[in-house]
Amino acid sequence: MKLPVLARRTYRFECTRCGACCRRPGAVILGPEEPKRLARHLGMRLAAFRRRFLVPLERGRWAIEVPEGAGCPLLDGDLCSVEAVKPGQCRAYPFWPELVGDRGAWRREAAFCEGMNRGPKVPEDEIRRQMSLDPGP
Repeated sequence: MKLPVLARRTYRFECTRCGACCRRPGAVILGPEEPKRLARHLGMRLAAFRRRFLVPLERGRWAIEVPEGAGCPLLDGDLCSVEAVKPGQCRAYPFWPELVGDRGAWRREAAFCEGMNRGPKVPEDEIRRQMSLDPGP
């Protein structure tokens, strides 16, 4: 994945563990080994985990669908039930290429995430490392 040129600005982020990002509708696209790791963490067989939590994508890929108004099915209250092994896309948030590469997108996303633009400045090398965790489509 080609990473965007970072806008010359300061990025700050401090997760407040509010769970707001986990309640936004969309899809968490999983990397090739992530379904197995998530199933193992939950003590489930892979086939049962896929049936319960995943939707198939093309080329043998999988995603966790987050329906409007429901939140991620792996959310437990405000906390991630798979925090220790959560998907790369989730670990990378909010340092997704489409947010970091576009000041307006970052600003719009900050309206939903109270941790954005708060806390210590995140160094550019850490932002690039986080962006590389997202397996993308």
